[in-house]
Amino acid sequence: MSPTDSRTKHDVPAKATLFCPDCGHQSRYDGDWAVVERRGSTHYRCPGCHAPITTRPNHTSRGTSRFFDAYWQAWNHGIRAWNGLVHRLLSP
Repeated sequence: MSPTDSRTKHDVPAKATLFCPDCGHQSRYDGDWAVVERRGSTHYRCPGCHAPITTRPNHTSRGTSRFFDAYWQAWNHGIRAWNGLVHRLLSP
């Protein structure tokens, strides 16, 4: 039995756990972090030392959603164009 086999599932933090790089505090993403919502993003800070943990974009805001919709439509159009070109070049 290897040393990692002897670990219980309680020894390993959950996949959704965030860690403070300054003081070592850890909690789930929906735990006790100080959360600040700003236009277009959500900022997480440590409740103990107030160190910034992460910033996540809000995909639900109108401006952000429109940007991503336009971006992915352009990406999809480009991929389809390249795919059609490759098929035409490789077809007998």
